[in-house]
Amino acid sequence: MLRYTFIALCALGLTACASTQSVMPRVDIVDRPALGGVAQAELGDTIVEKGKITTFDGLLLKNEVTWGDGVLLKKFTIAPGRLRAKQSDASYTYYYSDKMTVYDAMLGTSPYMAGGICTKKGDPTYVRGFFQTGKCKSNFKPTPEVTPIRVTDVDAPNFRQELIYNGRSGETLKFLYREFSGDYARPSFSQDVQYDLKDGNTIGFKGVRIEIVEASNTRVSYRLISSFPDPVN
Repeated sequence: MLRYTFIALCALGLTACASTQSVMPRVDIVDRPALGGVAQAELGDTIVEKGKITTFDGLLLKNEVTWGDGVLLKKFTIAPGRLRAKQSDASYTYYYSDKMTVYDAMLGTSPYMAGGICTKKGDPTYVRGFFQTGKCKSNFKPTPEVTPIRVTDVDAPNFRQELIYNGRSGETLKFLYREFSGDYARPSFSQDVQYDLKDGNTIGFKGVRIEIVEASNTRVSYRLISSFPDPVN
């Protein structure tokens, strides 16, 4: 009898596991602007960008939300921040928080990594909290204020290069080169670059070739002749 009970429990467990699935990432190839056309940019804008970025669906939680009082019920708190979608089922998507805590009057406060915010598929107004995947029903207070975003997968081989317009001084054009690799939370590699228009209106850096149509200290018009090389991986 115990053996049959064990088999039945396993079957129920497999059914529960099969009801949810992992959210898969999306790989985006960033490559802008298009070659040949005249583009416009303001001071501080990125004028050339190329790379490969792996991202997940995510939510930006703008306010702190709580559930429970910490006396009769444990108190759960989710701090504002970026939540990544990790699981989904037929009805809901589950966005996990790495800034969620649980408070117990006897044990104090500790991290809680198994919960976050969930939303109903097809109904963006349905926003709840969850403590366990598969149960999207907890009303956190105040109402969570969320915005859909993309969350970068820092464990993927992400790589992005960008050239930023930094203005004009006399006949000199100034640019900032930035390079992001791996963990986007780490500081980027950057390098200041300058060009003298007396040497011509075509500038180049790391495979990029740009024809300057018009430039001031606040704006630049340009034509992209060639971009950064394609990402290796």
